[in-house]
Amino acid sequence: MSIRRGRPAAASSGFTLLELVIVVCIVSVLAIVLLDRLRVYQRMAEKTAVEQMVGTLQSALNLRFASLITQDRLKDTPILADQNPIDWLVKKPANYAGEFFGTPDDVTAGQWYFDLKDRELVYLVSNRGEVEREKKETPHLRFKTELVKGNEDFPGKGGSIAGKTVEGVVVTQIVPYGWE
Repeated sequence: MSIRRGRPAAASSGFTLLELVIVVCIVSVLAIVLLDRLRVYQRMAEKTAVEQMVGTLQSALNLRFASLITQDRLKDTPILADQNPIDWLVKKPANYAGEFFGTPDDVTAGQWYFDLKDRELVYLVSNRGEVEREKKETPHLRFKTELVKGNEDFPGKGGSIAGKTVEGVVVTQIVPYGWE
């Protein structure tokens, strides 16, 4: 017959208060690191979405430009520079607010709008950096459609026409923005 000495089995199971505090601290630190990484991934996702939209607009613009070339309407290409690029898309994006004359008050971060005054497509950044949060300002990404002109005069049937040849049309970002 053996007699067991020491603590009973029920008393040795479970956490002590110190162990519980340590586990809570570790979980808290991991949660903070996770949330910080999540913010970085949200900024990266927003950057990718903006770049994808600009790429889509550039593709639509190239199709418009090619259409003008095939219809022998190259002289109409300056019209493309003044148009709203969103109108070239078959379906407008869900976060497109519309056309406004100047900066609208009711457009929120994460939305696109077309500024009729400056003829620019504008995106309001949703996931701002720390500097912008401190200033309490929403950064604007501005894009403009521009003609790419060649070095030589435009050839015409009766000689050259005044002006440079239009070699393409591009959507360019007006003000640089650092996504951090």
